[in-house]
Amino acid sequence: MTRITLSLITLATLAACATTAVEPNPPTVSARDVDLAMFEAASISNLPFTSPLDLPSGGVTYRGHVGADVSGDAQGSILGDMTMLVDFGDNDISGSVSNINLIDPDGTPNQRFGDSLGITGSESGGYLDAFASGQISGVDNDGVAVDSQMVLTLDGAVHDNFREGDAVFGSATGFATGDFNMDVDGVFFGTAN
Repeated sequence: MTRITLSLITLATLAACATTAVEPNPPTVSARDVDLAMFEAASISNLPFTSPLDLPSGGVTYRGHVGADVSGDAQGSILGDMTMLVDFGDNDISGSVSNINLIDPDGTPNQRFGDSLGITGSESGGYLDAFASGQISGVDNDGVAVDSQMVLTLDGAVHDNFREGDAVFGSATGFATGDFNMDVDGVFFGTAN
């Protein structure tokens, strides 16, 4: 009788472990936030390029977003916060993409991926050539914790908004590989502080 009772307890424990799903991080954006970000992207994309003679001197921090369509193991789009420091004196680019939210195809925010991407690259004559890379983590449709390495190519330029050289815009394309795989096709954009 003891052996049967122990076996039943063991089976019950294993069954409870097998059905325990991991809860994803709740999204930190709303559908309205996504719409506003895409409106901002469209506005910045129409701004004039900054002439190389009018580029800022020293370092400028641009804050904005990376927004992109995704396909593969995750469908829909992503929206993340971008901080990009462009040092026009040394022609270096650094920064990060964080708070990356997955948006369902119907526009409903799904979850926030954990971790962030680091930005590295270079600037030349107002043109930006950089990469954003790092590990991201999330939860799949079965409630299983997953992670992947994401690499994005950021190609863009400096634009004039209210002042010369106070905005950036460009393409953000790449992929994520690992426990889940995604193709990423979108844009990055931001304005100076």
